[in-house]
Amino acid sequence: MTPHEQALQIVGYEARRDADGHLKVYHLPSGDGGGEREVAGINDRYHPEALDLIEKLIADGKYEEAEDAAASHIEKYTNPVAMLSEVPAVQFALRDAAFNRGPTGAVRILQDALGLPVDGIAGPKTKEALQGAEKNPMDLLESLRAAREGYERRARNESSPFWKGLANRWDRQHADSVSMLA
Repeated sequence: MTPHEQALQIVGYEARRDADGHLKVYHLPSGDGGGEREVAGINDRYHPEALDLIEKLIADGKYEEAEDAAASHIEKYTNPVAMLSEVPAVQFALRDAAFNRGPTGAVRILQDALGLPVDGIAGPKTKEALQGAEKNPMDLLESLRAAREGYERRARNESSPFWKGLANRWDRQHADSVSMLA
């Protein structure tokens, strides 16, 4: 799966769609943390310029362009973390973590999965440990899935109204990464 295809997959995870299957803007629930409105996970708090562009494309009926613009934004935003790995399945796991928790959060998740001190900086020790872990990508993917949950548990747990959706997302992404190893 190419980086752009990975980003399109994330759009698919995140998107709310209208009756015709087109991306749509939706208002975020209280406590979401992403601002007030969002398209495919691209919100007005963290990605306002990209959201404005995509909203305009949708308003103009340019649905395919909107979908591509969303994927292009996700790809560009997540490339620095995803490209730490040479393994597409691991790249995808890192890309999805980076889109959900920011690049620094994704590096923290990676460092935890690798059993390293967690500082959010992808320095030489992180890169070296990742190269070693990539020799067994299935184990690394399992560790990344567990680390994503651990990262989230710093602020929420099963009592959160968002927990079930987050857990389903992690499981779906994990399954998609595993399928890339086959």
